[in-house]
This record gives sequence, C-alpha cells and structure tokens, in this order.
Amino acid sequence: MSSDGKTILVTGATGRQGGAVAARLLADGWRVRALTRDASSAKAKALKESGAEVVEGDLGDRNSLDRAAAGAWGVFSVHAGAYEGGPYGHDLGHEERSAANLGAAAKQAGAAHLVHSSAVGVGGPLEPHMEMLQRKAEAERAIRASGVPYTMLRPTSFMENTFDSFRELQDGALVTALHAGTYEPHIAADDIAAFAAIAFADPAAHEGKAYELAGDDITQLEKAAIISRVTGRQVPYVGINPAAIAEQSPSTAKTLALINEHRIEVDIPALKRVHPGLLTFEQWMTGIGRPLVDAYFARADAT
Repeated sequence: MSSDGKTILVTGATGRQGGAVAARLLADGWRVRALTRDASSAKAKALKESGAEVVEGDLGDRNSLDRAAAGAWGVFSVHAGAYEGGPYGHDLGHEERSAANLGAAAKQAGAAHLVHSSAVGVGGPLEPHMEMLQRKAEAERAIRASGVPYTMLRPTSFMENTFDSFRELQDGALVTALHAGTYEPHIAADDIAAFAAIAFADPAAHEGKAYELAGDDITQLEKAAIISRVTGRQVPYVGINPAAIAEQSPSTAKTLALINEHRIEVDIPALKRVHPGLLTFEQWMTGIGRPLVDAYFARADAT
C-alpha cells in the first residue's frame, strides 16, 4: 500500500517503542503525527526536526486524542503499564482506559488500521499468574472492542534494556535472578518498528493477527558470552535470588521466578518469513545497538 499523503498517529513517540516506530515510518515515506504530553521537550523538538508533526495530548484525555487522531489513516498504540515504581503503579485500570480512549478516538477518526503494542505472554499460560499480563490483556480487549482493524505486537525483552536497566548489567557483570540456563527471548526496538511498518504497509495481510516478537532466544550464560565476545571484556554471569529484587519490585521478582519455571515460546523462523531482517542479539550489539553498548561501558569505566 502506498504511504503517499497518509498520516499515522504515533503514541509514545518520545519513548523507546514509539520513537523507533516514528523514525521507521518517516523513513518509509509516511506522514507521522507524534503525540506527546510536552511539545517543548528536547525529544519532541527532535521529532519535529526529523519531519514529524508534533501534537500535545494525553491518553487519559479523550478530547485531546480526538483532536490528535482527526484525519489519521493509521494509529500506533503503546501504553505505560501499571507496576510498582511506575507512574501508574497506583492505578491498575490506567492501561485499559487509555487503550479504550485511543481506540475510540481512532474509530471516530475513521482510521483504517491500528497497531497495538502489548507484551509476550498475553493469552498464554503465564497470564493468570502475572498481574502485568492481565493488565496488558485488558488493554488488548479494549482495542478489539473499538471496532478498528488491528494488529497486535507482543514484544519480548528489549535488547536495549540490557545496557540501560538497573536489573541487568551491573559493574560489568550480567546480574540477574534468571538462572544460568534460563532462556530469555529478546527483540530490538527497531524490529518492533519494522513489524509495525509492515502491518501498516499491508493491513489486509496482518489484520487481526498477533505477533510474539523475538529476534533471539538465548540463555543467560549465552548472553554473557555474547557480550564478552563483542566487547572484548570478561562479562560474567552472576545469579541472584529473586528475593533480592522483591524489596524494590515484588512483581518483577515474581515475573523472573515464573520465567525460570516456564519457558516463553517464540517462533523466530515464522517471524523471519514476515521480516527477514530480524536481528539476533549479537547482530544488534554489533550494529544499531553498538552506540548504546559503548555508552554503557564508558559509564562503567568512568566509575
């Protein structure tokens, strides 16, 4: 489908997923309308300089979403989850409401397609045991109820989080409550964006589908070995008890304990048939992710 003259509203445009989607859509020739709460922020200004139309709005404010969605051909939907320490940890219904608001605004605007980013595990055996997945499932149901044709994306662990999350690399070691042999699927933010772009480019082929997104599925020992090989540093795996995390985030500790017990199933060959350029962790580290990798180790060396 031609992108000529068509506008896609991108939520979360100053964040990791929305930012990657906005960049990919602009590169593919779409008009991008980037939704942000603060159009004066540095990231919002950078989006405008890259060619996006930047509009202010809030996922909790239906009127602002109606204005933002007016005339949009498509909508990319991503929502902050409700978890301890997050901005909506006190409001477990936030994600469902914001998805419902956006879906209704997209419907009123006559949007042809909506791509919604959720989380791996929705609809699977872990959902009854993980509150986060239950919140994600509620948001998915709200999107379906909107009546707008949709594609669901369910990302696994972000490759980027390895190098900018307090839960992973610490003092040059891979410190995690996941066991050494526990498999953990990973996806690059740019590949999430690629699947969103693919769905918008051919909505009929992807309508109603849900993709469990992963470019690699590796154990913790394999992950530490890849980081060591790429960086030329010895990066050891250090296992810790989930209880050590529970004081900061009980839900995170519970999630990691469940992943140790139940492998997350992904079908990477099937995903590659949709997106042949899907990145492995090592390909991401040596390619588009290299600046983030180098920045982490520069900070580690400085301290």
